[in-house]
Amino acid sequence: MGEKRIAVIVFVAAALFLGGLVPQSQALEAVVATKVVKKIDKIEALVRIADNVIILFDSSGSMGDPFGDSGMSKLAAAKTILKQRANLLPATYPELKVGLYSYTPSNKGESKTVLYDLKPFNKAEFLTSVDELPKEASGPTLMVNAMRKLGKGLEGLTGHTVVFLFTDGTHSDQGATDSPLTLARKIASKHDVNFQVISTTDDKTKVALMEAVASLNEKSRVQPFEDMIERPEIFTGAVFALEEIFVVSAETQKEVVGFKLDNIKFGFDKANVEIEFDAELDTVGQVLQTNPNSYVVLAGHTDNVGSEDYNLALSHKRVEAVANYLSEKFKIDSSRIETFWYGSAAPVASNDTEAGRKKNRRVVGFIAGVN
Repeated sequence: MGEKRIAVIVFVAAALFLGGLVPQSQALEAVVATKVVKKIDKIEALVRIADNVIILFDSSGSMGDPFGDSGMSKLAAAKTILKQRANLLPATYPELKVGLYSYTPSNKGESKTVLYDLKPFNKAEFLTSVDELPKEASGPTLMVNAMRKLGKGLEGLTGHTVVFLFTDGTHSDQGATDSPLTLARKIASKHDVNFQVISTTDDKTKVALMEAVASLNEKSRVQPFEDMIERPEIFTGAVFALEEIFVVSAETQKEVVGFKLDNIKFGFDKANVEIEFDAELDTVGQVLQTNPNSYVVLAGHTDNVGSEDYNLALSHKRVEAVANYLSEKFKIDSSRIETFWYGSAAPVASNDTEAGRKKNRRVVGFIAGVN
């Protein structure tokens, strides 16, 4: 896919503060509010990696469960997050088609299943569509029916499609001959699509099914519902290539609000972390240990030598190598490490020269969620 850029508003709603000072000798660059925050938000240019975004929304009874201690149900929290993510985009965005569908009609048959039929994004219209989702969770989980409609809807659609699938891992389609996994496998084999499975359950058996869907291709993944709500990067990172410049907000303009991880470089066709970057990653590990509520977001990239599929897998290996370094050496739980991988889709330099390709073989990232 060619490079596509759009100015999008990237912000973190809550203030992010670091609990302690970091040694002057470290390699991490502190992001200070006075340097990056002119207003509550800031516009940055990001590389768009998706042409279509389809949201399959679950409003069945399980979504009526409380979301932590927020005082909201999971349904209310999910609707809130859809609005927040929509507000990251401009008022109109014709380059990106978006669709919002519910596959759980209410028991009374009152709710719509087609909220925002796939079309160029219009913020006002999309926000109105979110308001039309049910106010209370109820009804069957007709996921098989939804997957069949998804397969038909993808016929003739061009470009790369990201499907956000909210699910508790169950379905109640009467008489269905195919499972959701079987249908997802057929869809993935025929179309340029990846599934971002948003898990709304802790049941290990059901999560295993979701992970099977997420393993259909290199781009698909499963995310806990709580992470989707609390970490804006999960939505943004599936649609845009996250880069090393990220903007966060602070209540005052004298606070250190985060740390930017410099490029971790890799040799040609290599995925091992070179010893020269140990000091940088050790600092990341120390900051994460010192601030137990923080998390790190990592993004892997490659140059353009080789096929798209090969480079996508290579960028995945690179970002996992960095994640494993932090997990193994500093005992950072995997839930605190968000990883994304983009292959050669978001170069920072020309791939026409060796010097440029060297710059593109990288993992970048930032530490967020510190309070």
